[in-house]
Amino acid sequence: MTDLKTDEPTTDDEVDTPAELPETGDSPATPKRPRRRPSAVISALAVALIAAMAVAGVFAYQLEHRRSLDTSRAEAVDTARAFAITLFTYSADTFDTYVDDVLSGATGSLADTFTETSSDLQATLVEAGATSTAQVLDIAAKSTAVERVEVLVIIDQTASNATVTEPRQAVNAVVMTLEKQEDGRWLTSDVANPSSAQ
Repeated sequence: MTDLKTDEPTTDDEVDTPAELPETGDSPATPKRPRRRPSAVISALAVALIAAMAVAGVFAYQLEHRRSLDTSRAEAVDTARAFAITLFTYSADTFDTYVDDVLSGATGSLADTFTETSSDLQATLVEAGATSTAQVLDIAAKSTAVERVEVLVIIDQTASNATVTEPRQAVNAVVMTLEKQEDGRWLTSDVANPSSAQ
């Protein structure tokens, strides 16, 4: 009987080991992360923000324009109040001063017309011995633009002359057109009755 030979255990050196992978300079490739597109929520928020800024800009412009109109209205009304008293208060004795005062507050067609007719007016006043005083009963802006305002003025005028013993009192309404000048002053370019100013 023959002895069966058994394989003797091999040493560690003799154990087959898997072949080592060759070293390369490149590291294992890492997958690239795809670019993320802005989400629909972010896009919607951006659109809403732009729209809100546009609305705010329009609102700010309208508010500033309204403030400018309010300022123009107030300044023109104050000027019209003073000029109405100047225009409808006169005396033959102080006519030269009256002409200077009117022309200092007039412009455009009113200044031209007054300059052309002042000599005839003076002759009439001197001949009649006429005087007039006026006060403003009521006043309001009829229409308003930033540089042009129409003002409705209600005037109580008391007039007298050499042939009338009792002064005559009358209430008149006029529409005064005022225009803002480059230097910031408001001057009156026209005075008309309400019906002709329509």
